[in-house]
Amino acid sequence: MKNILRSTGVVSLAVLLSACVSFQTLEPALQPLQRIDLPSVSRGLEHAEWPNDNWWTMFGDAQLDRLIDHALASSPTLSAAQTRIARARAAAALADATHSPQVNGALDASYGLQPENYLIPKPPLGKGGEYVSQGQASINFGMDLDLWGRNAALIHAAENQLKAAEFDHAAARLALTTSIARAYAQLAGQYDLQDVLLATLSQRQNIRTLIDKRVASGLDTKVEVKQADTNVAALKIELEQLATAMKVTRLQLAALAGDMPAAAENIERPAMRATAVNVPATLPLNLLGRRPELAAQRARIAAATDDADAAKAQFYPNINLNAMFGFQAIGLGRLLDAGSFTNSVGPAIRLPIFDAGRLRANYAGKISEIDAAIAQYNQSVLNAAQDVSEQLVRLSDLGREEAATQEALSAAEEAHRLATLRYRGGLSPYLTVLTVETQLLAQRRAMSLLRARRDDLQISLLRALGGGFDENKTMPPPAQTH
Repeated sequence: MKNILRSTGVVSLAVLLSACVSFQTLEPALQPLQRIDLPSVSRGLEHAEWPNDNWWTMFGDAQLDRLIDHALASSPTLSAAQTRIARARAAAALADATHSPQVNGALDASYGLQPENYLIPKPPLGKGGEYVSQGQASINFGMDLDLWGRNAALIHAAENQLKAAEFDHAAARLALTTSIARAYAQLAGQYDLQDVLLATLSQRQNIRTLIDKRVASGLDTKVEVKQADTNVAALKIELEQLATAMKVTRLQLAALAGDMPAAAENIERPAMRATAVNVPATLPLNLLGRRPELAAQRARIAAATDDADAAKAQFYPNINLNAMFGFQAIGLGRLLDAGSFTNSVGPAIRLPIFDAGRLRANYAGKISEIDAAIAQYNQSVLNAAQDVSEQLVRLSDLGREEAATQEALSAAEEAHRLATLRYRGGLSPYLTVLTVETQLLAQRRAMSLLRARRDDLQISLLRALGGGFDENKTMPPPAQTH
C-alpha cells in the first residue's frame, strides 16, 4: 500500500512539474466548411441517383470500356498512387506497433581486463586486475503506458493518412477515367466534323461538275471554275488538318491508357451512344462526401488534428513500464548457474520542466498545420461548388442552344437546296450558291461541335459529381501492378 501511495505521489508531482511547460492559448483559428450552397441552376434537368463507379459504361461503347479498363490496370499514374497507399499503410502499421508491448532478447559476451579499483576488488577477494570473461543473457520487456493518449493519437493520425492516400488514389482514378472519356468524346466529335466536311466536299465537287457543263454551254466563265476549284482545295486542306488532329488525339488516348504510341493506330471510330447525365436529387446535400479530393483533405485535417493531440501529450510525463530477467555472470562457464539469475521491474518517468519553448513551438507548428489543411479544404469546397455550378449552367443552357442551332441548320439546308436549283436553272449566279453553302457549312459545324460539347459537358459533370465515389462505401480495389 505504501508503494502504491508513493507511486501515486510521484506521478502527481510529475504532472505538477510538467505544468511549467504550457500549451495554453494555442488553438486552431479556422473551421472547415460543413455544407455547400448551390444556386438553382439545374432547372430543366432530370433528377436521378448519383453516378455509378463504372459510369463510362453508360455510353455503350465497348472500345471505350476496354481503354479505361486497360488504363486502370496499367497506368503509371495509378501505380504511383498505389505506392503512396503502401507507404501510408506501412506507416500506420509502424504507429500501431508502438502501442503494443515490446519484448526483446539479448545475449552479450566479452573478454577483457577488469580494473582493480572499480566494482571488483583485486585478488584474492575478487578478479580485479585480471583478464576475465563476462556474459549476459536476458529477456527485456517494455511498454509505454500512454496515459495521455500520445501513441493512440499517432495511430489515428497514421490511419487518417492512409485514408487520405486511398482517397487520393480514387481522385487519380477519377481524373484518369474522365480524361480518357473526354479525349474519346473529342475523337468522336472529330469524326462527326469529318463527316460534315466530306459531305460538303461532295456537294462542292457536284457543283464543280455542274459548272463545267454550264461553261460548255456558255452559261458560265472560267471565273466560276476557279472559284469552285479554290473552294474544293480549301476543304481538302481542312480535311488534312483534321486528320492530323485525329492522329494526335489517338496518341493522347494511347498515352492515357498506358500504351505505347503504336497502339494509337488500333483505336477505331468511337460509337458512343447518345445519353443524358441526370442530376442527383440530393445535390448538393451529399456533394461533400462524393468528391474524392474533398474526402482526402478531410482525412488530412483529421490527421493534422491527431498530430496536434500527440504533440499536446508531450507536455505531460512519459511513463514506461520496464522489466528484465535473465542471467549475468563473470566467467562464461557460470552464466547459466542458478546464482547468475537476475531480474528487475519498475517504471521509468520522463517529464518536461524547462525546454526553452521547444514543446510549445512544436505544438504551435502542429496547430498551424491544422489551419493550413482547413484553409486548403475550404478553398477546395468553394472550387467544387463553382465546378458543379458551371457544369449545370452550361448543360441547362445547352438545350436551348441546340434547338436554335437545329432551326438554323434546317433553314440553311433549305436555302442551299433552293439556291442550287435556281443556279441549275440559270435563275441566280454562282455567288449566291457560294454564300448559302458557306452558311450551311457553318451551321453543320456548329451542330457537330454542340454534340461533342454535350458529351464533354456530361463527362465534366460526372467528374464534378465525383464519378461514383462515396467515402462511406468500399471503393474497388486498386489495380494490381507488376
